[in-house]
Amino acid sequence: MYTTFRVKRYNPEDPTRPPFFQDYGLEMESSDSVLDGLIKVRETIDDSLTLRCSCRGAICGSCGMRINGHAALACKT
Repeated sequence: MYTTFRVKRYNPEDPTRPPFFQDYGLEMESSDSVLDGLIKVRETIDDSLTLRCSCRGAICGSCGMRINGHAALACKT
């Protein structure tokens, strides 16, 4: 299925530039998590995208983010 990610981004090296949203679209499997999708974006579309993840098993909490307006773990969503 085709999925669009709207990612809020900022450049910590340029504090004068305000945060902005950037859209990325890609094909995903129905079993893929949000984290899987963001990693695919980073690997295939935009290697400047950074994110935190560690266990990929909903244990550590490092992939916590707002997803559709709600706090969630990207590896579990």
